[in-house]
Amino acid sequence: MTLQLKIKKSLVGVVAVLMLVSLAACSSTSKQSGNAHSSSTSSKSEKTNQQKAAVLYMKAQKQIEDGKTDNALATLKSAQKLDETNGKVSELLSNVQNYLAAKEALNNGDTTSANSSLAKITSEQANSSTLKSQAKSLGDQATQLQNAKKYYQNAYDAVSNGYYETATADLALLNNLSSSISGVKALQDQGKALTSQINSATSNSSASQNSSSSTTTSSSSEPIGNLTDKETDSVISSFQSAAGIANQAGLSYGVNQIGTNYYQIEVRQNNSSNTVGSLTGMYRYNAQTGSVSKLNTISGVYEK
Repeated sequence: MTLQLKIKKSLVGVVAVLMLVSLAACSSTSKQSGNAHSSSTSSKSEKTNQQKAAVLYMKAQKQIEDGKTDNALATLKSAQKLDETNGKVSELLSNVQNYLAAKEALNNGDTTSANSSLAKITSEQANSSTLKSQAKSLGDQATQLQNAKKYYQNAYDAVSNGYYETATADLALLNNLSSSISGVKALQDQGKALTSQINSATSNSSASQNSSSSTTTSSSSEPIGNLTDKETDSVISSFQSAAGIANQAGLSYGVNQIGTNYYQIEVRQNNSSNTVGSLTGMYRYNAQTGSVSKLNTISGVYEK
């Protein structure tokens, strides 16, 4: 092989190597450019989602102001999918969920669950004042429903034991509550049946008294409230057991029968001179059912 041919082959090899190096460099540059473009696109997409989430957050607040809390819930869920790191969206979403859970519980008459859900609503969101105001209103409704249940139960117990004046007073308190609350309205409607029972019983009682006064026949039965010492001791003993009150020295009891098997009991703590002292509690006791309720001196309601 001539020297000229060898030189020519060497040059061809060098050119081939240079071409391979050039192609590799171009491929590397292209890949880096592609990665940079992909990263830029991803960052731009993330920023766009954050902006969309912020717009949805504002939309949800407007829906809450308009009383469309169910729609706000759907809007906030969409916002959270777009931007899971947005703390404002997450918190308002949680508050709306708790508010709606409380509303549903209240509609079902479950005031305990309603108050539990309302207690979970946080107050850090300065712009959620509308929701907090709505939650407060819901809490007030829950309180009224709780009171309605107490008034109705007190009236029911009183009617069952023939203490109609007390029942009438409790029903009056029940009817003074807002009938716009569905649970309260239902109890007020049930209270009408109790009122009918009271009217019927008092009417029959008046007729019986008129009939009795027109005769000379005397009754040997004792009036309500007139108990023998033995009967009083028996009532106190069973009441202590039902109420969980220990039989301790220094306590005195005043017992007044207000219906069949139904008593009003005044408990006092004797003073240092061992005479009747301060009132510790006023109770109503159903000896037949063992039911005990205590007078709330603030609300004037007997509570179990």
